[in-house]
Amino acid sequence: MQNPVIKYATLSWAVVGISEEASGFSLDSLQKESETFEEAVEKYVIFYMAFWNIAFVNKDEEQKPMCEDKAVKGKQKIEQYIKEHPPVATLPKFYITFLNQPKIGCDADGFSDVFCM
Repeated sequence: MQNPVIKYATLSWAVVGISEEASGFSLDSLQKESETFEEAVEKYVIFYMAFWNIAFVNKDEEQKPMCEDKAVKGKQKIEQYIKEHPPVATLPKFYITFLNQPKIGCDADGFSDVFCM
């Protein structure tokens, strides 16, 4: 199976890759008129993680947005994960790598492993 097309959202605490092709699902449908795409993704991912009791995200309101080189490194990490773990079916999937989350554990580069939700 060919690698899915991934749409990225860069948050201050994570890089999120969303595969939504051929599933009929669109994150845009969850986005309110007053929200940016990143705000909609952040809200969706936090609610998902809270619902499944997956992780506590240390989201400091004073935190600055992630710089571009960190965003690129996070995207590369997600792309490498997808290459090594190709999806068996095209479904809406979220791939996430966290930045500087001590409760999850991060590598020397500041990023956690990639998680598929």
